[in-house]
Amino acid sequence: MAMTLGSYTFAQPPRTCTIPLKERRCKDIDTLGGAAFFSWGPFLAGQKIEIGWRWMSTTMFNAIYALLVADAQVVWDPENGSTYNVEITGFTGEYHHSTYATAANKKNVSLKLTIISQAS
Repeated sequence: MAMTLGSYTFAQPPRTCTIPLKERRCKDIDTLGGAAFFSWGPFLAGQKIEIGWRWMSTTMFNAIYALLVADAQVVWDPENGSTYNVEITGFTGEYHHSTYATAANKKNVSLKLTIISQAS
């Protein structure tokens, strides 16, 4: 199996990927007599995920870019036993022309997601 985003199965695995873990939401505030601390507990929703590739084929880049411009929530399956409803918030890369490939690939590609909820 491979990581999926929406209906697209990644043709190559990412080099890096943020681990989707609950983050604690809290805030401390200075008061006249000391400090106050507020905690709303750990939440998964709102966590920022960054997935990176050293290089990527143009075909794969275009497939992921099509998901971005569709401007819709998609399901992300990182193959950790859970799936997540996410919004694609960013996608960047650089041109990379290689004499060893017939097509111009992309390099230093970064995909940014925001978790909306856990799907399963």
